[in-house]
Amino acid sequence: MKLLYLYRFKPTEGAGEEVTKKLSEMMSKDNEVMEVKLYEENPDYDKVVDMIWEADKVISWW
Repeated sequence: MKLLYLYRFKPTEGAGEEVTKKLSEMMSKDNEVMEVKLYEENPDYDKVVDMIWEADKVISWW
C-alpha cells in the first residue's frame, strides 16, 4: 500500500516529536511511504496533488 505523509509543521522536539515518529514508523510497516514536508520546501503543489492521487492513503501531520 502506498502512503503519503504530509507534514505541515516540523514536529516539536520532545514528546510530540517522539509520538509523531513512533506513529509514522508503525504505520509505515510493510508499506511504501512518500513524504512531503511543507515546512521545509517550497512545494510544487501540482506534484503534491499528483502524489495524493497516487497514494492509497494520505496522512496529514498538522
